[in-house]
Amino acid sequence: MSDFIKLLPESVANQIAAGEVVQRPASVVKELLENAVDSGATSIDLVVNDSGKSLIQVIDNGRGMSVADARMAFERHATSKISRAEDLFAIRSFGFRGEALASIASVARVEMKTRDADSDAGLSIIIEGSKFISQEICATPQGTNIQVKDLFFNIPARRQFLKSDNAEMHHIWDEFHRVAIPNHNIRFRIFEGSRVLSTHEPANLQQRIVSLFGKQYQQRLMPVSQDTQYVRVSGVVIRPEFSKKTRGEQFLFVNNRFIRSNYINAAIKNAYQGLIQADAFPGYFIFIEVDPAEIDINIHPTKTEIKFRDERMVATLITSTIRRSLGTGNAMPSIDFEVEQGINFAMGPDHAVKIPQIRVNPDFNPFRNSVQPIDYTSAERSRLHWENDTIPSPDPETTTALPGEYVPENEAINGENYIQAGRRYVLSNVKSGMLLVDQYQASLRIVFDQLLNTNRHDSKNARLLMFPETISLSTADSELMAEISDELNDCGFVISQLGRDMFSVSAVPDDIELKGISVTQLLEGVLEDYKSAGALRADRKEAVILSMARKLSVRPGQFLSSDMMKLMISKLFASSNPEISPEGKKIFTIIPAVDLAKWLH
Repeated sequence: MSDFIKLLPESVANQIAAGEVVQRPASVVKELLENAVDSGATSIDLVVNDSGKSLIQVIDNGRGMSVADARMAFERHATSKISRAEDLFAIRSFGFRGEALASIASVARVEMKTRDADSDAGLSIIIEGSKFISQEICATPQGTNIQVKDLFFNIPARRQFLKSDNAEMHHIWDEFHRVAIPNHNIRFRIFEGSRVLSTHEPANLQQRIVSLFGKQYQQRLMPVSQDTQYVRVSGVVIRPEFSKKTRGEQFLFVNNRFIRSNYINAAIKNAYQGLIQADAFPGYFIFIEVDPAEIDINIHPTKTEIKFRDERMVATLITSTIRRSLGTGNAMPSIDFEVEQGINFAMGPDHAVKIPQIRVNPDFNPFRNSVQPIDYTSAERSRLHWENDTIPSPDPETTTALPGEYVPENEAINGENYIQAGRRYVLSNVKSGMLLVDQYQASLRIVFDQLLNTNRHDSKNARLLMFPETISLSTADSELMAEISDELNDCGFVISQLGRDMFSVSAVPDDIELKGISVTQLLEGVLEDYKSAGALRADRKEAVILSMARKLSVRPGQFLSSDMMKLMISKLFASSNPEISPEGKKIFTIIPAVDLAKWLH
């Protein structure tokens, strides 16, 4: 019987390893930037062409390598970080496996120039697809200059799985942020070809965050700090009112290494309980410092997962630390909710004690200060310019037929009788029973159609702001803003770019009213949704409009007056598709009277 098991060639083994380590251009960026940080560099430049597909170059002024070390660096499991198994439990560097360069060189054309302080000349090495091409002495400054060209040139199938240039560049920005944030004492520059995209000088943590994400973050950050014998927690969190619908600004570092932990993330969100909506995500930049012996980072090829010896204790500490910071920063009142409320005793005949009634308030929020009742009838009536629309009240004896394709012609809505149920649904009588409308989906359809039908060339569709609003964005978001500027202008915005990362908004769509949300928050939310949509952006204009409509629509839980409900129903059945929302969900249904009777009998 012949033998079937064979030892794989080194080049094939490297390509298999590369499948775990090098998944896309951003994976290369991560490994090279981390190597530069580990080298002790104080200045690091990142250069990318074609979103990293044709070139990724990292230049640092770190220690550099000797001739022998430079050649050895491309061998599998060659590393300067550890030398024995026990070292795995005392790791403070980024890399330690010795797989990155070997894996990268197996799927790309790599050229590296390096020189250490003890050498008069440097060394240039060229490797293509694990094949050694050349090695020669060269003139180069101290440090390392490594170029990775034509990624996956020898694995065409892998190149076909790469996303668009914008999507791949978005992943590169993510990896860049994960290295630049904890290493804020290092100067970073990022180039696209010869064009400088951004420069970040050495700074403290908050200054680095503002440099990366925009000047508006100066007023959003709240410091957190707690030191114990076992672990130290520090960093900053973002104020609750600036929470977002995506996880884009959630950065967790353990011993300066970016990690993902669903358990810790849940602990952080728990600290915001009652302060943000259930479907919102808080932003944070949290650093955990712990003895390396108390954690295990050798459980995933990309080293982004980690195990704590006592994860529950760490999570509890993080929750309490953030809650205290939010209270100190007036984001929530510092109240001991375990203390029982005092008993109100009767002080006289005019202060008789009433029999307690059991009531459930679905809107109860222990962190919200008491406020005076709001006249919703006048305050909310302005949304979507409903207050400017006059709809004659129908005669009680007269019925109004809705479009036959949605409601049978023999049905009629009594326009005087609208009821809001649970602050989520609008109810109205029809001949055969009851009309039940989802207020959010109905509002979403109305706003979506208004924005979609806006004509950018009609000046009536844009409302000038008394004071133009200036928006400062991260470099990555600035690129996206420029990408969707035509779609925003089509909707009625007037946006101009003031600088590389600065924009001015001088007009907004005339069909919308911004209630409880600023222009900056609206556009930031659109950018977050656009980034998270990724390859699902089939129609860019509709994707942008749907994102805005979600933020401008009547939300579940919002009070509606009778006039507002009446106008909503009227506009809904005048829309392009009253039955289905832009999200593909059913907007209304009719509950037959016979079914209502069955429920009670």
